[in-house]
Parts: sequence; structure tokens; C-alpha cells
Amino acid sequence: MSKHRKSWSVEEKERIVLFSQENGNAAASREFEVSVITISNWKKKFEERGSGGLEPGSMSEVERELRALRRENRELKNLVADKELALQIKDSLLKKVHSVKK
Repeated sequence: MSKHRKSWSVEEKERIVLFSQENGNAAASREFEVSVITISNWKKKFEERGSGGLEPGSMSEVERELRALRRENRELKNLVADKELALQIKDSLLKKVHSVKK
């Protein structure tokens, strides 16, 4: 097994997908030395978006929206964590000031 990943052109992916539709994923996997899972993923993208779905970085609208929502969620979590930390610091300072006055 090689140490480097093979990059497949869109034309090669399309040819492998078409071959697998005729002969099955296992036969395509053996013929082109690609994992069955990879072929299944390519087939799914090909069926959903045609050959354009096989291009690197191509995403459906749902995938784009999901990625944007995950990014927004991560940013909001960081914002909440920063606010929580600020509140904890204020609380600890107030406790120290209050205990010094007693």
C-alpha cells in the first residue's frame, strides 16, 4: 500500500462510477484499486448532482448550510464561554472584596 493518496480527476471518478453501476462496487474497487466506501460516496454525489458533484470541494446547498451553521454554532459557544469566564472572574473578585471588608 502506498504512503500517498491518489488524486482522481473528475473524468476518472465518473468512469469508475459508471463502471460500478454496471459491474458493482466490489468489481470496481478491485479494478481501479479504490475502496468500496469511496465509490459509494462518489456514486451518491454523482446521482445527486451529476459529474459536477465529483469535483473537489463541491457541496450541495444543504452541506453548505450545515457547514455555515456549525461554524456559527462554534462561534456562539466560544462567545458564551468567554462571557461565562468573565462572570466567574467578577464573582471571584466580588467575593474577595466582600471578605476583605468583613
